[in-house]
Amino acid sequence: MTYLSDTVSVFETGSLFMTSTVFGATCEHRPFASFIHSCVARHQSGDWGDCCTDDAALNDAALQDGGRLFSVYHIPAGLYGLESKLWIITEHDRSATTVLFPSEY
Repeated sequence: MTYLSDTVSVFETGSLFMTSTVFGATCEHRPFASFIHSCVARHQSGDWGDCCTDDAALNDAALQDGGRLFSVYHIPAGLYGLESKLWIITEHDRSATTVLFPSEY
């Protein structure tokens, strides 16, 4: 298991939030909570997951100019049946990072 403290951070996440649906899923499914934790660590390290090439390029530029950061992670089959993807968005001013399902945007 990777811990946030073991990950090299390339930016500050600010306050970390998750939607009530994501929170509920982490409470009900311990392995899903571990998956969320690893995705946040990946996001903070500059691993944008499964986002498209254009979004990855925008993220890389945003590290320099302070734009919003957006990551996409596919949820492994069988881990959580109601959604297939997870989004993590860090605000342009790095004040907050939110974990959500695309259906909640």
